[in-house]
Amino acid sequence: MSDTDSRASREAGVGNDSDRHGLDREEIRQQAEETRDELRDAARQQAEGLLDRQKAAAADQAERVSTVLHKMADEFERQEQPYFSGCVNELARRSDAFSRNLRERDLEALMEQTRHYTRQHPALFMGGAIAAGFMLSRFMRSSSQSDASTH
Repeated sequence: MSDTDSRASREAGVGNDSDRHGLDREEIRQQAEETRDELRDAARQQAEGLLDRQKAAAADQAERVSTVLHKMADEFERQEQPYFSGCVNELARRSDAFSRNLRERDLEALMEQTRHYTRQHPALFMGGAIAAGFMLSRFMRSSSQSDASTH
């Protein structure tokens, strides 16, 4: 074998190694991208499942609130308090609509509806958020007190 042939063989061998390593790197990169995509999809599915369960729980709670409000409106009606009965009936209707929306719409549609409402009525949205926070804190406080009294 001549020097020229040896040199050509070495160069061909080196070229093959670099090609092979280049393919290995490309394969590894593709596998990493596929794994990343699979993990992202799995995480998204898990998050969507959790959000769907939370959405269903919120809809159930809204239905319970509606039931209480309807009973409260009926009681105001029996006590001949039409103004309060009307106000509470309106709250009950809105609570019914809210629970229906939670059940019927997907998360993206709910978020878009919330953004739209927030832009259209920022003061009402903030007031509602404050009122909801206040009611939630009262509920949590009374729940913890009742838990403490049962132990």
